Amino acid sequence: MTRWSKAVLVLAVVAFAVTVVALPPAPAAGPSKLVLVFVPSTQTETVLFNGGQIARMLSTVLGIPVEAVVSTSFVAAVEAMCAGRADIGALNPFSYVLAHEKCGVEVAAISVRFGLPYYRAQISVGADTGITKVEQLQGKRFAFVDPASTSGYLFPAAMLKKLGYDPDKFFGQTVFAGSHPNVILAIYRGQVDGGTTFEDARTTVQRQFPDVLDKVKPIAWTDPIPNDTWTVSATLPPDLKAKIKDRLLRIAQTTEGKDALKGLYEIEGLTAMVELTDAQVQQLGLQFTPDIAERMTRKGNKVAIPVGDWYFQSIRDAARLLGLDLQKLAR
Repeated sequence: MTRWSKAVLVLAVVAFAVTVVALPPAPAAGPSKLVLVFVPSTQTETVLFNGGQIARMLSTVLGIPVEAVVSTSFVAAVEAMCAGRADIGALNPFSYVLAHEKCGVEVAAISVRFGLPYYRAQISVGADTGITKVEQLQGKRFAFVDPASTSGYLFPAAMLKKLGYDPDKFFGQTVFAGSHPNVILAIYRGQVDGGTTFEDARTTVQRQFPDVLDKVKPIAWTDPIPNDTWTVSATLPPDLKAKIKDRLLRIAQTTEGKDALKGLYEIEGLTAMVELTDAQVQQLGLQFTPDIAERMTRKGNKVAIPVGDWYFQSIRDAARLLGLDLQKLAR
């Protein structure tokens, strides 16, 4: 698709010094240095600062230098993971699925926000546009985030498709703003009539623009989306992958780790276990194969299952609905 041919595959690399975190270090194994890549979901400076904190803590507890980088696009993060330029990825769900298809990256953990392992995409408009329904956006100017953004493209486009609209022809003009704050600012400044972000991305720019909640109004939300991932390269030694997973989960329980994750992407914690009610399973459209069912633990109306690729089936379903060939896109 033409959107993918426009994706820039260049990484902005920034090194960070080492600080100490109150966790016992693990002996180094495998590579002499690791690279942790972040997608540019929010403002780059914010990601660099808080991502650097996590990289420094990982360096200490792994006993291996960890360098934090922010990719120039969501697709660039996939390329970094699959080209051997990154070993660990804080990837959004769609980027994870593409990287898994391309080079077999593995989920170590997923983020938790508001106590939930999923979130939604939000379509917002300028308050002065008079638009109150999605169908009123037909022929209007609209901002997506990135072709590989789950809430900034994939799920909203799939929602339009379900409503009977062709997302490639529905709007009069579309742009890719590159990040969720950029979409909100484009709406705020009247550069576009509407746009899509994660819920509620308006707060990412509220400090600089206190009236953003009045000037940018949400009008629609998508189905639930599996939360963003913390992934590891398939080429890392198994014992090192296990250590990275363990240390990430433990860092997320420290005061320093909690502060960094909160500042990074408003993350409350990390988990390697998905706990869902039967209603939430239905909302996410999850279907359990026999091998997944064997790993489930049920308590009342809740099931607990170790995180794995199975959790991201709805991403593949949305891509299929839009006619996207994941294997072709992942090449």
